[in-house]
Amino acid sequence: MARSQKGSRHWYWLTPLILVSAAVMVLLALVVSWLEGEKFRSMVEQKTTDKLHAKAELAPVHWAWMALTSGSLRVLGSAETTLKSIESSGVRARLRPSALLQGSIVVEEIALERTVIHLGAVTAVESEVIPAVVEKDDALPKWLPVQFVVEKIHSATADVLIEQPNGGSVDILETSLDSEPEGEQIRFEAHGGRLVSERFPDLKISIETIRCRFSPEGLDLTGADLSFPGGGTLRLRGSFPSNGTESRLKGHWENVNLVTLMPALEGKVVGTLEGQGEAAWGRDGIKSIAGTVSAHDVTSDKIPTLDRLALLTGMDQFRHLPLQEAHATFSGNSERTIWSNVVLESKGLLKFTGDAEVSREGSLRGTFQVGITKRIVDMIPFAGQILGVNEHDGYLWTPMIVGGSLSNPTEDLSPRLAMALVSRAEGVVKEGVKEGLNILGIKELSATNMPSTNAIETLEQGAGKVLDTLGGFLK
Repeated sequence: MARSQKGSRHWYWLTPLILVSAAVMVLLALVVSWLEGEKFRSMVEQKTTDKLHAKAELAPVHWAWMALTSGSLRVLGSAETTLKSIESSGVRARLRPSALLQGSIVVEEIALERTVIHLGAVTAVESEVIPAVVEKDDALPKWLPVQFVVEKIHSATADVLIEQPNGGSVDILETSLDSEPEGEQIRFEAHGGRLVSERFPDLKISIETIRCRFSPEGLDLTGADLSFPGGGTLRLRGSFPSNGTESRLKGHWENVNLVTLMPALEGKVVGTLEGQGEAAWGRDGIKSIAGTVSAHDVTSDKIPTLDRLALLTGMDQFRHLPLQEAHATFSGNSERTIWSNVVLESKGLLKFTGDAEVSREGSLRGTFQVGITKRIVDMIPFAGQILGVNEHDGYLWTPMIVGGSLSNPTEDLSPRLAMALVSRAEGVVKEGVKEGLNILGIKELSATNMPSTNAIETLEQGAGKVLDTLGGFLK
């Protein structure tokens, strides 16, 4: 009998534990049922809508032992928002079990397999509240007085497509994206991947880190550290207001391989670039750009015109011409870019100064002064007479007008050199003409084949070779 009473007392003490366990299991079943239900999904959609100011749509949610999964998350913006859309697949939310027992739903991390984010300029003033914000009720069940918290969102692979006001886009591809809600803001941080632009398809930029904050006021780029495969860094920061007012972006680059930005110069010019710039734009496109750029340790190599000049003067420096000074400032808008205070100088040899303008379509026009040192001028037949203009700062200067396009530039110095040589040659002593033509590679025609009265016409026929020899300093 005593043993029977002892066994009864044993089961008596187990009864509360069994009841508590049963209650927990029932509560957990209710929680799971609610988490997989429409009301919870609607609540998540509403909170996401409120946070991003864009309509959110979440695929059905499923329970997977202390985690929630969903096939996709979709967010749709409008002309009134900077955020145009988000498309995410493979959504998995990891819950904190202890928080459930404390009356809270805490999502430690939402993991996304792949995300595509589309950002664009605000093109219209906000005129109405997004329906999802006012139509959905976020009230939790009375039997579950919990707080809903998301601590971190991580996307293993993300593409961010940034639409530009004047067309085209700048895209962040194959990056790893983390975000953390902070009150009314969401902090984003991207690591790895690459930055590409439709305007510069051959330019490859690697992403170290991109940091930004999204809030009701818009998107703030607090810092972006980028690098180039050929060396050099680019740092950016900017602001993109959600109300459609002026957006701004500032950048600074240093030690960038010149060939990285100008592939056509590969094998011809070596050096590095540094500079800074700022751009501002609104609904109507780019309003202004401004900045400075300079080059360092620049040396030209295997440029045909300079090779000819080396043969003409006997100075081998022209084959590997160093530029000790190379800098310019730029400004403009969506229609044109103006290059001012352009200076390119190889001290003691050549110097170019001037201004130029490049249109949106790529057309080019500008006015320059070309300076050649007197000792070089003295080595070229007739150059003293041809370039006999201003002399200052150790150079003989002559004007030059450039035109054409960036892909096919033209200049008027070569034709003027040729015609000036032809015009002046008529009054030069015959032996001097012969010597000058031999040096320039123009074969003299004999008097028996050409009347002496046609001396000018004869030299005009050879002007093309003069162009090849003396002209094209900017080609």
